[in-house]
Amino acid sequence: MRVLIVAAVLCGMLAVSYAAGTKCYVCSSVDGECADEYTGDSSHEQDCSEVGYTDDGSCSKLKATAKAGGAKASTVTRSCGELYDNTKCEQKDRVKTGSGSAKAETWSCSCEGDLCNGGSQLTYSAALVCAFIMKFLF
Repeated sequence: MRVLIVAAVLCGMLAVSYAAGTKCYVCSSVDGECADEYTGDSSHEQDCSEVGYTDDGSCSKLKATAKAGGAKASTVTRSCGELYDNTKCEQKDRVKTGSGSAKAETWSCSCEGDLCNGGSQLTYSAALVCAFIMKFLF
């Protein structure tokens, strides 16, 4: 019984923190501090309800690589909102475009939950983990 009470309190705390506004990493690799391998710089943490984005509970990561005439450039942008169809940053999820020697590849990734767009692989949401735990307790 005590385990059920603790689990319910923890899930309630997760729900309250989730309702308070989503926090995401907001940055671009153009400034040199946002590229992969990213360690989650606290100066990039933004409350999505305060920075003018739509706070739908999600964070996103966009990675683009372009090649032309032997030159290659890559950018990574981490942001609030915008749920994409794919929820993984895997090679198979990339979109390829271009013709001739000019080619581009783009990965559009999203996740739900605070600061979930920090790593090269996005994390599960706290709500999903809570639901999974509650399923086994009840």
